[in-house]
Amino acid sequence: MSVENQKRLLALLLGVTTILAGVFTWRAGQLGSAAAFADRQSVGQTIKQEEQRTEVALAALSAASAYVRYVADYTEAAALDAQAQQLRSEGEAAGAQVSEQEASDLRRQASVHAAAAGVFGAQSIYTDLRQPSTEPRPFDFEQHLADLQAEVSTGITSPGVLDPQRWADEASDLRSRLRGLRLGALVLVMAAVAYTVAQVTSRRATRFVSGALATVVLVVATAVTFVEVY
Repeated sequence: MSVENQKRLLALLLGVTTILAGVFTWRAGQLGSAAAFADRQSVGQTIKQEEQRTEVALAALSAASAYVRYVADYTEAAALDAQAQQLRSEGEAAGAQVSEQEASDLRRQASVHAAAAGVFGAQSIYTDLRQPSTEPRPFDFEQHLADLQAEVSTGITSPGVLDPQRWADEASDLRSRLRGLRLGALVLVMAAVAYTVAQVTSRRATRFVSGALATVVLVVATAVTFVEVY
C-alpha cells in the first residue's frame, strides 16, 4: 500500500475514533442526567418514607392513648355495674336501674370516642351501639401500626410503594457505567493521538507501530465499552 493510501486509511480510522469518542461522551452525559434523576428520586422517597413513618407512628400513638381512655371508661362502667348489683341487693331497684343505664351509656360513648380516634372500625361501633359488650375490645398495637402503614401506602393520595434504596442502587450503577464510558472515551482520545502521530510521521516503522497500536486500542476499547457499560 502506498504512503498516500496509508495516510487516507489512517485519516479514516482517526475520524472513526473521534466519532466513537464523541458518542461515548454523549452517552456519558445521558447517564449523568439519569443518575442525577435517580438521586433525586432516592432522596425524595427517603424523605416521604420518613414522613409516612412519622405520620403512622403519631396516629398509632394517638389510637393507643384513645384506647387507654376507652379501657378507663369501661372500668368505670364496670364499677357502675357493681354499684347497681349492690343497690339491687339492698332493694333499691330504681337506683340500680339508673346505674346500669349510666354504665351502658358510658360504654357506648367510649366505643364512639375510640372509633372516632381510629382505634376500631365502623363495624365494631355498630355492634357495640346495638348491644355494648361488658368487656373492652382488645387492641393490638403492632397490628394497628401495620394496618396504618398499609393504609398510608395504598391510599388514594399515596405515592405508592416507596423504595428509595432501589433508586440509590440505580444511581450507583449509572455512575459506574458513566465512569466506564468516560474511561472508554479517554482511551479513544489516546488512540486518536496515536493515529495522528502515525499520519504525520515520515518514518514507515513509526507509522506502522503507531497505527497498529491505535487500531488495537480502538477495537478493544470500543468492544469493551459497548459490551460492559454502554
